[in-house]
Amino acid sequence: MPRSATIGRYSADVRRGPRIRPGGDSAEVKVDARSERWREHRKKVRSEIVDAAFRAIDKLGPEVSLREIAEEAGTAKPKIYRHFADKSDLFQAIGERLRDMLWAGIFPVINIGTDPAREVIRRSVEQYVHLVDDHPNVVRFLVQGFPEQSESTIKALNEGREITLAMAAMFNNELRDMELDQEAIELAAYTTFGSATSATDWWLGPNPESPRRMEREKFIEHLTTIMVGTINGTTALLGIRIDPELPIGKAVPRANIAG
Repeated sequence: MPRSATIGRYSADVRRGPRIRPGGDSAEVKVDARSERWREHRKKVRSEIVDAAFRAIDKLGPEVSLREIAEEAGTAKPKIYRHFADKSDLFQAIGERLRDMLWAGIFPVINIGTDPAREVIRRSVEQYVHLVDDHPNVVRFLVQGFPEQSESTIKALNEGREITLAMAAMFNNELRDMELDQEAIELAAYTTFGSATSATDWWLGPNPESPRRMEREKFIEHLTTIMVGTINGTTALLGIRIDPELPIGKAVPRANIAG
């Protein structure tokens, strides 16, 4: 059907309004209310199972089993499968939770429009490192995954990669009038994420009993410098000079665009 005909039909339906069957409103409202309560219940139970998974992994390490997670949740494995399609589904939910925790830490402490570019990066790195230090076994778990769940490992890591992609998008938004190379910016985001993941793996050490390889504040400063270096390298490829001590909107003088 042509798009114009579809729009015309939609407009006519809007003008006529929905068809209402006599006596049907009350029953439909009750069904909708029950469905909504059920959705909220399932959402609540899923969240509680993810909470339990965090606690179990924190206590027992990245080799935790699904049975141990179920025990921490005070339930049985079959109930977990009522709320998660499989291990991969639970695994991804844990990655999403860690991502959301990181966003919740970053957003209140940065202002990308007024803070110097380096400070935005440093505060973001600081929140990330603090989260890693608070939940090292969860981070190890996300990197290692269930032994048979290599695909879910990738999915969970993608949740973390979303952070760097979103940060890149925010920086790009400040420079939107410059029409920068999107592929180069995305490559920088992926490179930044990969560098952070590798650096974190090194910092935590090979097993849960390993001491941190570097004092936390020193690690934050080093990782910040690495992240700034990635940005400087990317802007150099784009033919831009950047001053990380200025807000990103002012850090790239428009006259510096390679012509």
